[in-house]
Amino acid sequence: MLKKAHLCGVCGKSLSDYRSQHEKIHAARERSHLCDVCCKMFLTSKQLQIHLRTHSEEKPYRCGECGRGFTTKGPLTIHMRVHTGEAPYRCPDCGWAFKRKINLDNHVTIHSGLRPFVCGVCGKACARKSYLTVHMRTHSGERPYKCPLCDKAFTQSHCLKTHRKSHGAAT
Repeated sequence: MLKKAHLCGVCGKSLSDYRSQHEKIHAARERSHLCDVCCKMFLTSKQLQIHLRTHSEEKPYRCGECGRGFTTKGPLTIHMRVHTGEAPYRCPDCGWAFKRKINLDNHVTIHSGLRPFVCGVCGKACARKSYLTVHMRTHSGERPYKCPLCDKAFTQSHCLKTHRKSHGAAT
């Protein structure tokens, strides 16, 4: 049996659930919870309580593996993937897996063929801004990754890692 779709009376969005919950996002709600440190306003006392942790450095959610602290549960859940190796976001085009959805979202642009980032010096087009940043080092001569054991410097971190192996260093 199909659920009957409801339409939002404000924006017309088709909703599979009861619409009153969605329509609350359109209501002019008063932000009555004030942060006395930075004067930001919040809709609920819970939102204010979580925000206040940014001022106090309170991090009640701790990683059981390494002890790193987090202000909310969401970032801890994502962090735990460092220890478990879980990568739940898989690219439908090539199968690469990612620990964070934002990394998958950035990755899939590679398959689109679009290259919106263009070098102002030579015209080379890149799919990502970070690729253009690395490319620009060929023009500027910048080599930000310096070997602490010798005088060599590199344009990319992975090149430094490879070089360090020549010194017998793991990373």
